[in-house]
Amino acid sequence: MARRTLGLLTGLAAAALPAAAQHLRLAQVAIRDRAGLDSLARLGFEVADVRRAGGGVYAVIVVDDAGATRLRARGLAPLAVPGAPAAAASDSFKVYRSFDKPVTGIRATLAAWAAADTLIHVDSIGASIEGRPILAVKIGAATDAASRPNILFMATHHAREWMSTEMAMKLIRWIADSLPRPLLAARDLWVIPVENPDGYQYTFTADRLWRKNRRTNGDGSTGVDPNRNYPAFWGYDNLGSSPTGNTEIYRGTGPASEPETQGIVAFHAAHPPVLAVSYHTYSGLVLYPYGFRTGALAPDAPVFQALAGTDMLPGVIDSLPNSVLTHYHPGPSWNLYPTNGEYTEWAYRAHGTIAFTPELTGGCCTPDSSLYYGFVFPDDSALVERVFRDNLPFARAVIAAAADVAAARGPSGLGPTPPRFEALWPETWLSWPAAATVPYSLTLRTGTGAIVSHSLSADSLAHGRWRVTWKSDLSSGAIRAVRADGPGFSAELIMLAGAEDADGGWAGWPRSSDALAGSWSWATPGNDTLLSPVVDLSDRSRVWLQFWTKHAGSTFTPENHGVVQFSADSGATWTDVALVEGDGGSWYPVRVDLPQAAGVRGARLRFAANGFPWWLDAVGLVTDSTVLFRAVAAAGTAEVSENPVKSDLVVITWPAGTGSARVGIYTFAGTPLVRASVAAGLSEYDWDLTVGGRHVPNGAYLIVVQVDGKTYRRRLFVTRPGP
Repeated sequence: MARRTLGLLTGLAAAALPAAAQHLRLAQVAIRDRAGLDSLARLGFEVADVRRAGGGVYAVIVVDDAGATRLRARGLAPLAVPGAPAAAASDSFKVYRSFDKPVTGIRATLAAWAAADTLIHVDSIGASIEGRPILAVKIGAATDAASRPNILFMATHHAREWMSTEMAMKLIRWIADSLPRPLLAARDLWVIPVENPDGYQYTFTADRLWRKNRRTNGDGSTGVDPNRNYPAFWGYDNLGSSPTGNTEIYRGTGPASEPETQGIVAFHAAHPPVLAVSYHTYSGLVLYPYGFRTGALAPDAPVFQALAGTDMLPGVIDSLPNSVLTHYHPGPSWNLYPTNGEYTEWAYRAHGTIAFTPELTGGCCTPDSSLYYGFVFPDDSALVERVFRDNLPFARAVIAAAADVAAARGPSGLGPTPPRFEALWPETWLSWPAAATVPYSLTLRTGTGAIVSHSLSADSLAHGRWRVTWKSDLSSGAIRAVRADGPGFSAELIMLAGAEDADGGWAGWPRSSDALAGSWSWATPGNDTLLSPVVDLSDRSRVWLQFWTKHAGSTFTPENHGVVQFSADSGATWTDVALVEGDGGSWYPVRVDLPQAAGVRGARLRFAANGFPWWLDAVGLVTDSTVLFRAVAAAGTAEVSENPVKSDLVVITWPAGTGSARVGIYTFAGTPLVRASVAAGLSEYDWDLTVGGRHVPNGAYLIVVQVDGKTYRRRLFVTRPGP
């Protein structure tokens, strides 16, 4: 898979930015690792990019004189960015247009479209600090209808992100001109092309790289970041936003303190969107909630993931010539960096809106890497049109999804997932329809044969509009097998490992005491491969992989990532099944469906880190037991709690019958080890491998269960660690 390659910089020995410069300008600051990015964020800078050159790594930020002084006071030298295009404020571009410009400006253009096209309706949802209208465009019927779901496309929270404005303007015209009329008649479609009109106008008349609105702050500074001013998680910490007025990510004096934010809040109260898209630039990402805390996952993640796609099946491609990307990376917002007071998180929390932040284009470079696009995307109609066309399939999928959001299907072909377990151990996560919030219990089997039931609960963050994530903490040092049951389906661990002493057969990564469960996890500082033992999945169906992970990467450097691979032939050949990249400094679960693993005898897993600090724990292969039982009944096969067996207890199950069952366990040479009878109505037998103080030796065994005239057989392999 082609990955982003950061352009090599030249002239890194350039002098620090001249003190005489008054306006905002691009600068780069040397950093060592992810902690360097977090340090810049805590100083109030938005990190726009990360670049490599001469053996060093540099964060690209926007600074003024005061910001440069703050950096130098901490021993950080802001350097000029070689190859950066000029960022002069001007209102004489071919493609881009200011808000106020007569005839061709945003306000004048929208008024002209509304006058000429009966499908386009323009209204103001509020006024900015300087009195400019916040214009909302409705395409289709002029009136609202409760039967038509609201969908919102919005742009230009941040004034300098002109490409997002043009994306919104082009989308208005495409909806009015090209959206199929039956679909248009079934939706209330809204576009707000400029959320921050004062700041946007200022970038054309005074400072091209201005980001915030034009609020005069009490400390003498100017501007509040509109996308840190929303009520949800406002001021959660000083990493995701800043309390200081002269910083790029200043959050304001309070939640929704700004009139621009108040206009958006009022619009949502009157027209709550089912889905929303807030366009930004730049990075080549499709982000969605949550963003306030690393590792936090939205309960409606299956809907977000279906529309945004995955790195294996992305929802948005990048076809710009000489682009540094092949596609936009999808993921939770914290994958880029933590944010709080941000729009999509607020819309999701306040209204259940399935809301996305596409970061349009990662930029692109000439073959010699001398051109740096950044915020100053070229004034080139063909390139702007290419970005729009790359993003149009995602916008169309969002519009289509409003008919049945829970069954949303993205442009990559990904569709809805059924109710299912997202993880079984050490926390069990069950994704379940929000309308069916009934209690569930789990069955935990320990090495001594104990069976413990656990209740599932859901906190406020786990309740979505379409799904609820039920969770249970199954912490237990004696875990041997976990079976989780829900109405109509079950799941059961086939294999579980996490770098503990008993987890033999794994090779490659060193152990770390930074563990999620037990005493150890696997961890690599950057370049290493973790290889699993061979696992027998014969007679298994609906297999999926669970693992818990954290990592210290960056979406700015996606060539540094982790790859999850599966082999069906004991490691002779491998297939990529998942990609992990970006920031992820807290443990969270990942589920990867493995349809190719069903019935495979020589299954094997491989985790390959490519310059990517990566931790793994609670790695398990899991099967959907309900589907398996149907297959068992047809194939005449008994089921067991683990195979190969590494514990002291094996739980044998079979389809329930009306009469008593006879259970026999034999060596492969035919010597009987167990002959037992199980009462009618029961369908389980626990085989203790330590009966009489003797340990059953490693080897192959045959299980035979007879009930109601049917015979069920299963081969079993015991590979318990020796004394």
